Amino acid sequence: MAFRTLLSIVSLAAALQSASAALTRRVACPDGKNTATNAACCQLFAVRDDLQENLFHGGLCTAEAHESLRLTFHDAIAFSPALEAQGIFGGGGADGSIVNFAEIETAFHPNIGLDEIVALQRPFIARHNLSAADL
Repeated sequence: MAFRTLLSIVSLAAALQSASAALTRRVACPDGKNTATNAACCQLFAVRDDLQENLFHGGLCTAEAHESLRLTFHDAIAFSPALEAQGIFGGGGADGSIVNFAEIETAFHPNIGLDEIVALQRPFIARHNLSAADL
């Protein structure tokens, strides 16, 4: 009996998930192979492919992948001790500030070593006309 009830709940959840996915409108991207829920996202597929092939060596989990994740994390948890001392919220979130102000930000003790991945990512930012926060 309990198994039958559980199976019914799981089936209902799967049906609702399928219905929701079917109602989500998707657009075909100009590349002819990807779709997205927002046409503005189509340009990001080329960025993804370029990063996978040329920064992450064909999608491998290499040091560059680890350092990119570390860069994202450190950028997202950014804070300003000077603003905090004034009682003002000093966090900015993932805004690309470590890349934009690399000379200052990578000298901050927790960010030491990020200068290498910043240098490797800059050509991708330039090539795809993105902001550092978008990469």
